[in-house]
Amino acid sequence: MAKTIDRSLPIQRHKKVVATVNLPGVPEGTAGKVLVSNGVTWYRYWVDFDNGVRMGHVDHQQVCLASDWDAFRIDRAEAERRAAQAPEDSTATDMEEADGEEAGNQFGVPQHLIERSRAARQRLGA
Repeated sequence: MAKTIDRSLPIQRHKKVVATVNLPGVPEGTAGKVLVSNGVTWYRYWVDFDNGVRMGHVDHQQVCLASDWDAFRIDRAEAERRAAQAPEDSTATDMEEADGEEAGNQFGVPQHLIERSRAARQRLGA
């Protein structure tokens, strides 16, 4: 059975990480070491990468543990494959299929509120 990796947990100091995206001066796949780990709900790190670049405020989504790098790439390829196979959602077709009063608009505002706002602007002469 495949090991499930919890990528929502913060990465601790002195752990080996790998860049999951291209960063300024750091190509994807470059290994590094976490120098500082901070954040409560938004995790960010100071990372000393192996190519000599020391970067601060690296987002949690931009790095993963070095031990999880292979699994991360497999999961990312699988997510891309699923996204390519999924039918494309179109807001235009959803709007055409919906009933007029309940349809709202692309922002989800009901049509009766839009009409009420339009009438108020006309009353005020705006």
